[in-house]
Order: sequence, then C-alpha cells, then structure tokens
Amino acid sequence: MKEEANYFQETRQKLNEYIQRRILLLKLQAADKVSHAASTIITATIITILVLFVLIFASIAAAYWLATLTGSLAAGFGIVALFYLFVFLFVILFLRKIIRNSFVDKFVKLIYKKD
Repeated sequence: MKEEANYFQETRQKLNEYIQRRILLLKLQAADKVSHAASTIITATIITILVLFVLIFASIAAAYWLATLTGSLAAGFGIVALFYLFVFLFVILFLRKIIRNSFVDKFVKLIYKKD
C-alpha cells in the first residue's frame, strides 16, 4: 500500500513538473511570437515613415515644378492634390480588398510561422 501511495505521489509530482514546464514553454513561445511580430511592425513602421517623407518632399518638388510650368503656384499644388485624390480613389475602389487580404495573410503567417 505504501508503494502505491509513493507511486501516486511521484506520478503527481512528475505531472506537476510537466505542467509547469509546459506552461513555461508556452510562455516562451508566446514571447517569441510577440517579439517577432513587434519587431516586424516596428521595422515596417520605420520604413513607411521614411517612404512617406520621401513622398512628401517629392510631391512638394513636383508641385513647385508644375507651378513653374503653369505659372501659378496654386495650379501646381492643385495638380499634385488631384493626382493624390485619383490615387486615393483608385485604391479605395479597386485595391482595398486586395491590400486588406494581403495584410491579413502576412499577419497570420507571421503569427503561425513554424521555426
């Protein structure tokens, strides 16, 4: 009888150790996924900000160049604004689903990526 009690205590202790180690493993895996996702998001944000700065300065340069061609500062900036309006409408009307699905797919692949 004593051997059975000892056996069950050992089994219970091993089961508790297994559960604790499994919890630790899950925490480490979650931390790895979160840190990888965060670093990807931060990198994408930095690249996006840099691209936006380049786009802003290129737009200002294009607006001033168009202003010299048209002879009107307002016309130059208006043409650039219309260009961005058309790009915005094109993206909204035709590419919104494609862009959204690609971001969702990339995010899901990032989270569930096997190492």
